[in-house]
Amino acid sequence: SSGINAEYMCHLTNQSDTIFYDNLREILLDRLGSEKTLKTIENLGFLSDEPIAKRGSPIDTMSNHLSNRLFYSKGERDMILMRHEVTVRWPDNRRELKGINLVEYGDPNGYTAMAKTVGYPCAIATSNGLDGEITKDRDGLPFSQDIYKPML
Repeated sequence: SSGINAEYMCHLTNQSDTIFYDNLREILLDRLGSEKTLKTIENLGFLSDEPIAKRGSPIDTMSNHLSNRLFYSKGERDMILMRHEVTVRWPDNRRELKGINLVEYGDPNGYTAMAKTVGYPCAIATSNGLDGEITKDRDGLPFSQDIYKPML
């Protein structure tokens, strides 16, 4: 096993892997310009000497590493809050600003809000495309009801 850790951070900063931790930390702080960002890197284990299990690809390695550090505690859940503001032009040329809100909570014992609001629509659109229910040539934008209604 090997991966992103203090040794790799030394490599990224052109430092010897024998550098003292506090000196490496100072170099990173100087480059990042933010104590908060540096603290996040530390909390995610990227300055640790603990090896990271290498997986099939860099994204798989990172995903595996983060999944062991970033998880919900019992009873925790995520939440999505999205607001779109659109301007409506009425037939008499009046304009009105409308707000559309979406609030979705994850299920502590099931799917996250992110999975429900991103994963479901993507899966439905993919399934509909594969099943031939979406037949028109598309530019990727779901502006017609035959595309977006099944996802709602």
